[in-house]
Amino acid sequence: MERTREFRESILESDVIIYDLATNEFEEVDYVIKTLKTSKLTKEKTLVILSSVMTWVNTPPKTKVEGEEEEPAEGEGEGGGEEEGEPSEPDSDDVEKEGEEPAEDEENAPKKVQIQYFKESDAHLRVPHKRFINDKNLETLALSAPKT
Repeated sequence: MERTREFRESILESDVIIYDLATNEFEEVDYVIKTLKTSKLTKEKTLVILSSVMTWVNTPPKTKVEGEEEEPAEGEGEGGGEEEGEPSEPDSDDVEKEGEEPAEDEENAPKKVQIQYFKESDAHLRVPHKRFINDKNLETLALSAPKT
């Protein structure tokens, strides 16, 4: 790749730019993303980057322990949940009948863990394989482009 004026102009003339990170050089993709970020664009551009799942491979699973409240995701409103002061499910103490002792097994039993799906808003949590750190960096750079 040569960083010629022609190359830069062809990038800026294109409406859609597609790069496969497996077959292109880091420096070229980096240059294209930075060119798009720093140029005054007159119309919307679409940048598509084909990546590898290996940019997520060392990311710990996203889990939810049964009984914990899920934090609202980015962009989700606060509505729909229980309001303060509203009664929730009864505690085990409230449900106990006279003469019954609480089962110790239930108290000591490990809580059930549910695996959650990652969302686009979780991209900042990615932990790549060491060979794919450059790919993750390019992805992060590309994701920051719309903000500029």
